[in-house]
Amino acid sequence: MKISQSTQIKDSVDKIWNTLSNFDGVDKYFSVVTSSEVYGTGPGAKRKYNVSMGNQEFEMCESLQSLDNVDYFMTVKLLDGPIQLRGMTFTYNVRKIDDNKSDLVISTDVENPDAGPMAKSFFALIEQGVQKFHEL
Repeated sequence: MKISQSTQIKDSVDKIWNTLSNFDGVDKYFSVVTSSEVYGTGPGAKRKYNVSMGNQEFEMCESLQSLDNVDYFMTVKLLDGPIQLRGMTFTYNVRKIDDNKSDLVISTDVENPDAGPMAKSFFALIEQGVQKFHEL
């Protein structure tokens, strides 16, 4: 089952893409991230970060699988994190609406039905964070 969520953001596609494609900047827009480290650059780079959600704290590790700076598209695989999401690949795509408005789309394929709501909640946090970062 494919899960997809999109949010319109009042900023240029280039500015939003610069935020997302900077693999080292996850703590700028993902409010639950307390610290992060990146190892390597480009496809194959790994990002480890600590997450605090209420009384839960855990580490997540992702690998950048692909990065397309022309079509504003990247794929990221979750190597470690919540068991329901572990091993999933997430796609991020920024689409131009006009010079000062863009659409951020995050999606994944879900095999475990329990993972759907959790993936959607993570997508919402990321999209709201990117929107807030760019619209304030």
